[in-house]
Amino acid sequence: MIKTVVIDKNKNQRDILSKYLKNIDNLAVVALLDEFILEYLNLDEINLIIFDIGVKNKENILNQIKEIKEKHKNINFIALSSEINSSLVEDTMAQGIKDFLLKPVIPNILESAVSKISDKNELAKTICIFSNKGGIGKTSIAVNLAYEIENLTKEKVCLLDLSFNSEEATTFLNIEPKYNVDYIIQNIESSSKELLLSLIDTYPGTNLYVLSSRAEIEPAQRPLVKDINKIINSLKNIFSYIIIDTSSTLDEVSLSILNNSDLILLVALLNMPSIRNSQKLLEMFESIKIPQDKVKLIINRFIECEITLEDVEKTLSKEVFNKIPNNFLTLEDAINLGCPVSKTNPQSNIAKAYQKIALDITKINFSTLDKSQYNHGIFNLIHKIGE
Repeated sequence: MIKTVVIDKNKNQRDILSKYLKNIDNLAVVALLDEFILEYLNLDEINLIIFDIGVKNKENILNQIKEIKEKHKNINFIALSSEINSSLVEDTMAQGIKDFLLKPVIPNILESAVSKISDKNELAKTICIFSNKGGIGKTSIAVNLAYEIENLTKEKVCLLDLSFNSEEATTFLNIEPKYNVDYIIQNIESSSKELLLSLIDTYPGTNLYVLSSRAEIEPAQRPLVKDINKIINSLKNIFSYIIIDTSSTLDEVSLSILNNSDLILLVALLNMPSIRNSQKLLEMFESIKIPQDKVKLIINRFIECEITLEDVEKTLSKEVFNKIPNNFLTLEDAINLGCPVSKTNPQSNIAKAYQKIALDITKINFSTLDKSQYNHGIFNLIHKIGE
């Protein structure tokens, strides 16, 4: 997703640009501004700034852009101007601006300029495994799903453990982590992509990278929202898929992770307490404008019982995306051996379930998922809390 800010003194021009941009897939307009005042925005989350420039305000704007680019290398810029001036164009493009468009902007030309940025910055598909109840199997799903997606696509996949209560992800794969999330956050701005990759552990013989949080970390010591956003956005420029195992605590960090994710796998069990809890979560997601189509329901430890999948779907008004059978012994063997289930027992029903979820996810056209409401007010509040 390309999170975009539009800056133009003319309100009518801002509204027109916003209308054009909303028709572009995989793009969300997060702010419409009349001046280059960005302090209240979390620039670590911004991918594109489209701005108006003229001869009179050229020097001031280009100086501000230079300062922004020094701190936020992930941001791209497209300049707009109603003035035809070779010096203005040359000076603007010399600052590394991706494109310079004349006003009034033609929609298909704007879309073409944005697509160049999209092609050069093919961001990772970010998948969050979530439940606000512990002991429900989030980590086992995250670990096995990450392995299956890597095995299926052969692309770089990052398993990002942001559960902040243990190093379970690395334990499940028998990895002794060299560095954790805290270390990467401290060194991320000075690290190239190659160096960053070298700091993240890999599961042997694969393109699966595993980055863990510190075990048993106190809430007061956890990274801030802005730090979590920074690391996720940096990883998006390196990997094809990011699988995030989150904390079960529904706080500003978890909410920000949910907002940053392209897909949320909501994990539930086939019992009434878990179903009621999932119902409350879905209602909460709706109240804070998380698009319902990016939330997929996973039933873990599935076994035939009095409650059917149809009952769940009727109660939650939500289709069950996939189910994972209750095969404790096979899963326990894999955990004890420090391997994904597909390595220890590839023909088991649980291994095939993980494979099916990976296949279904990789078939999803992520650009069609509704991202139009990402900039809901609660997330601006969260960003301020993190800062």
